[in-house]
Amino acid sequence: MNKESYRVIRILLVPKVVSLICKEFGWDEVKACTAFYNSKLNEQLEQDDNDLWTYSEYKLLDMFRKEVIR
Repeated sequence: MNKESYRVIRILLVPKVVSLICKEFGWDEVKACTAFYNSKLNEQLEQDDNDLWTYSEYKLLDMFRKEVIR
């Protein structure tokens, strides 16, 4: 996948994940965004050489949840 297509997918996917984080943890958008953008999951998602971009927002929420609860 080219970099531009990958960037568009991230732009569409990240807000969905953040919205789910707000609902799951009862956080406001600022706290959810901060937590997500500072997470290891986001670091991994920023790399276009893995297949995380193919995961649903629910799978990514599950991965985030496991990282936060650790």
